[in-house]
Amino acid sequence: MTEKPYRNQYLLAIVAGILLVTPVMGQPPQPATADEIAAMISDVGKADKYDGANLVYILDEADVFVQRTGLATTKSCQVIKVLTDAGVKTQSVQTFDFDPDTRRVSIDSLRVHKEDGQVVDVPLDSIITQPTPQHMIYWGGKQHLVNVPNLEIGDCIEMRVSKTGFNIAYLDNTSAGTGKETLEPPMPGHWYEVTLFQTHDPIINKRYSVHMPKDMPVQYEVYNGELKSSLWFSDDNLIYTWFAKDIPAVKKELRMDALDDCVTKLVMATVPDWEMKSRWFHEVNEPQFEANDEIIAKVKEITAGMTSLQDKIAACNHWVADNVRYCGTSRGPREGFTLHTGIETFKDRAGVCKDKAGMLVTMLRVLGVEAYPALTMAGSRVEDIPADQFNHTVTVVREKNGDFTIYDPTWIPQSREMWSSREDLQGLVYGVPEGETLTLSPYYSPEYNRLIARSSARLTKDGQLAMNVSMDMHGYPCTYLRRYIDRYPKPELKAQFEKVLNIAPNAKLKSYSHTEPTDYSQDSKVNLDVQAAGYVAGADTTPMFKLPLLSHPLADWLIPDLFYSLDDQERQFGYHLRATRGVTYEETIKLPEGWNAKKLPDAVEMDSPSAYLKFEIKQNPGELIYTFRIDLKNHIIPARDYAEVKKAIEAMKDISDQWIICEVAGEKVALADSSTERELSQGGVQ
Repeated sequence: MTEKPYRNQYLLAIVAGILLVTPVMGQPPQPATADEIAAMISDVGKADKYDGANLVYILDEADVFVQRTGLATTKSCQVIKVLTDAGVKTQSVQTFDFDPDTRRVSIDSLRVHKEDGQVVDVPLDSIITQPTPQHMIYWGGKQHLVNVPNLEIGDCIEMRVSKTGFNIAYLDNTSAGTGKETLEPPMPGHWYEVTLFQTHDPIINKRYSVHMPKDMPVQYEVYNGELKSSLWFSDDNLIYTWFAKDIPAVKKELRMDALDDCVTKLVMATVPDWEMKSRWFHEVNEPQFEANDEIIAKVKEITAGMTSLQDKIAACNHWVADNVRYCGTSRGPREGFTLHTGIETFKDRAGVCKDKAGMLVTMLRVLGVEAYPALTMAGSRVEDIPADQFNHTVTVVREKNGDFTIYDPTWIPQSREMWSSREDLQGLVYGVPEGETLTLSPYYSPEYNRLIARSSARLTKDGQLAMNVSMDMHGYPCTYLRRYIDRYPKPELKAQFEKVLNIAPNAKLKSYSHTEPTDYSQDSKVNLDVQAAGYVAGADTTPMFKLPLLSHPLADWLIPDLFYSLDDQERQFGYHLRATRGVTYEETIKLPEGWNAKKLPDAVEMDSPSAYLKFEIKQNPGELIYTFRIDLKNHIIPARDYAEVKKAIEAMKDISDQWIICEVAGEKVALADSSTERELSQGGVQ
């Protein structure tokens, strides 16, 4: 993997003159001139060409100048044409966010090309610099705001901006506070970047050029598509360029993959391998895990009486999860990748994911456990090129056999999980002294994220339903039940349960019990006693009802993703569930004397790489017994499997909607035709 980009460098140098057309032949790409921009604007075409888009990027180009220190300055030019009123609204104020400790942003020019050909410069003395809106994380971010006055449909905004620094970086401590602060990259001497070549808006021309010192080899790879590229030489630099034209907007799909997993992207890094990244993350954070007497005493307190090391680790994980609130406060110039010290986090009882992970490392080392922090990317893929692609920090423990176990105290408040089943098959890099390569978190099967519900139901001759439902759950359903229960005061809890019963509009919860949210000794259990008057339609003459448990009680809390919209007939991108899913129902329905079901749903079984469903029902004298099971085998359903998952969920809904039609002994009953069934399914009976 790491050799391919170096081969590409020399190949691209040979074909550069063929692939790249520049204003002056024989020269590397140059920023667009005023005449070239004017020509692009005149050629852009009418709004209907862009399929309802609110704006179109006529030009999006950037030149990145990388220093040997790893610091880089990016000079960019964007020309945006506004196509609708909504586009005017979004573009009338231009916002440039930055962290003053890690990045410098300068707006070099901003002008508006009016539709009549007039060019209006926006005065830069109108720039307002203010704190960015912040929630839960308060790291001192700022933003430049520029008002674009009198913007109209058809106008084009031209912006030239310079940025120096990193999204996350450190200040050189030797210059901090001297008035001559110098930005220093996280890994001194190294540079990396991820650049997307497609967004939710169309782009006509996009160019990305990187000017690298000749003695700084860089690895790169293009993912999710192809780009034209070139490599040019100058006296001091290698100039890498990637470009594309007429890039359509990405059409949004419900619960789709993260954009950087969908669109063509370029990933670059001078870091040679993930092992170096792993060692660096270990080295910059290793001094943070010293424990003081208070931490040592707390570890002894929360593990008192425990003999199992695994129980002690779990107790520490739960303590950090439940007692260190999620709130980010800055420690100044070294905020970036550096974890706060365990002593600081213990004192503050607050921190973001990296600080909670560091607190757990500190406590586990008090136990003598070999624990380290690890980088991961929640909700998106980490590619093979060792660029920074992380948004989350967790804790790993090296077991005696050399394997690693993952713990995440950010995830597990009110959860029995030690690591989130929502984050299966997710890229991780462990911060260990010898260095480890990129790895994946474990896969969690539907059996892990399992809901098993058993119901004993009884129908009366006057149409009433009485049922007892017992639910056992593990993994994700177990976690979310605890969090919903913990959300409400106890006097309100019964009413909240009744809101999500789903069994019938008038269903009443006669009694209930549940596992306490902070009882981590066992999986969550719920027991419900439910009554519903008028559950049976036509009880006097033609008794008709639906299978009670297949109304999916508590679904809004436990399995909401089984009921997400599946209106798409097909998809281009993956479909995200909260986690893998395993649901099993077993129900016995006692019928009144003399009732006999004459119409039962057909048995169903279907299987595919991403979904499994099985339903069986039988009638014994005076009762119906059925079992139902659905498994969704992937947390992220690949687009190729979407149709089969949709088919399984639609089959589940079809079974739930079917009416059980009975005859009463001694009475002749006509079966309802399909139109009657449709009318009933739209009526008031669940």
